[in-house]
Amino acid sequence: MLEFEILARGYYRPEQLAIAYQPSLRMPQTPEIQQWMDTLWEQKLVQARLNQTRLFDAPLFRLVELSSSPAQLSLVLGDTSYKEYVTTRVPEFAQNRSRSVLGNPLSVCSVVETSDQYILLDLRQGVDVYVGRYHVIGGFFERELDMGTSPDPFAAMRREIREETGIQSADILAQHCLGAVYDLATPHAELCFLTRLNIPLAVVQQERTPEEDEIKQLHSLQVTAESLRDFILHHHGNISATGEPNMLMYGALLFGEAWFADLLSQLLVNS
Repeated sequence: MLEFEILARGYYRPEQLAIAYQPSLRMPQTPEIQQWMDTLWEQKLVQARLNQTRLFDAPLFRLVELSSSPAQLSLVLGDTSYKEYVTTRVPEFAQNRSRSVLGNPLSVCSVVETSDQYILLDLRQGVDVYVGRYHVIGGFFERELDMGTSPDPFAAMRREIREETGIQSADILAQHCLGAVYDLATPHAELCFLTRLNIPLAVVQQERTPEEDEIKQLHSLQVTAESLRDFILHHHGNISATGEPNMLMYGALLFGEAWFADLLSQLLVNS
């Protein structure tokens, strides 16, 4: 069994994302659920301090509904928080509950491709989930940081890239949303992007300074049909549940549907 479900695939520009935002669309709660969340959150904070990892609450967007066509990706968003995500993603709570009653926050992640055909990767350290696994650049879609006149996931993605790598908007040649996936292991939805740069890997490594220290060491992979397939197959099970489908979508765009279908079938056999 794969750790993800692909909800939608496409090649969407910013104007092709239709977002309806209704703050009142929150996860249903009862006094018992609130008590569960409060108790578990305090336990998680204590554990984070012991592990010397960062853990703090933040207001997030919640995915309520998603539909797609070749011309448009439509999202209905409500409100949630990182606390709600952390305390409702655990198997003791999430098991036998539908996604509609979980925190279900929306994240963003992106394959970042340099002008000389490398992609940027993070081997996660000092974080809350997927420690020791490869991931592309990504993070949560935050209400306080990524809200203009409406929720803007493209802006959220550029912010995450800038914070984690130092890459600026002027370094970006083009950016598209490749679709949406659902992380079955730590239940939440994620928009997957492709960000193409107008600068080579050497400039990223030598001339761009991250704003945060979340990424301890930036890794890279020079991309061909063979190298991307081999990386995914070799590291399957050691790539985050959203980074892997993001790379699969990217490969489908570059190398075609046959490449995508063949690799996906091999992953299903190996899962």
